[in-house]
Amino acid sequence: MEKINNMDNALADFLAQKRNLNYNVVDSIEKKPVARLTSEKNASIDDFILMLSKVCKKVMKKMNVELVPDEGGRPRIDQKEPVDHPFIYFKILHCEPVKELKPRIRQDCVDLKIEDEEEELLQPREIWGQQFSYSIQFDIFAGGYKDVTEVMKLFEDTVFTYTAYFKREGVKDLRFVRRVTDSNLDIYRQKCSVRSLQYNVDIEKLFTRFETTIGDIIVR
Repeated sequence: MEKINNMDNALADFLAQKRNLNYNVVDSIEKKPVARLTSEKNASIDDFILMLSKVCKKVMKKMNVELVPDEGGRPRIDQKEPVDHPFIYFKILHCEPVKELKPRIRQDCVDLKIEDEEEELLQPREIWGQQFSYSIQFDIFAGGYKDVTEVMKLFEDTVFTYTAYFKREGVKDLRFVRRVTDSNLDIYRQKCSVRSLQYNVDIEKLFTRFETTIGDIIVR
């Protein structure tokens, strides 16, 4: 719950910063080197999907678009009932390590561990990390051609606009790859229109390894 609240606060701060930008036209613009976007935190792929779901809910509120954060989910569509609002589902096509084939050490730490009031121990630990690239497909479902096309364009714009926010919250990189027609979704086309977009999302997974002693054996 605390992590979700932190995401809400971070999104609110990002939106406030966007509202405070000055969009006045000027005669000339001094060109400055663009600072590279870097992560201030660490986010998993599930964190990214949850953040994207919250952003879509705010940005696409008027169209009542719902991004379902359940991996591999599919809509339950009754052929007799109209589709009341657009849905976005996602699935992970594949995940593979990039740059590093195995975790590498990021940081050495020593924690102060208090066993009791009279004994204090120093507990060494190491932080390891490994980068992964996820290929994700987002499937957009809507009641008609115009609606699904509008939602698709709005979704693309939203991902592009909020890339800085996602990176600030721990996503390493986010790239559009392709638009596809997924024949596995043909069963849904009898009732609604479907569009599919694929993105690559780079995530760094961190591992913490403590050094402990069991008897005379040092376990890491």
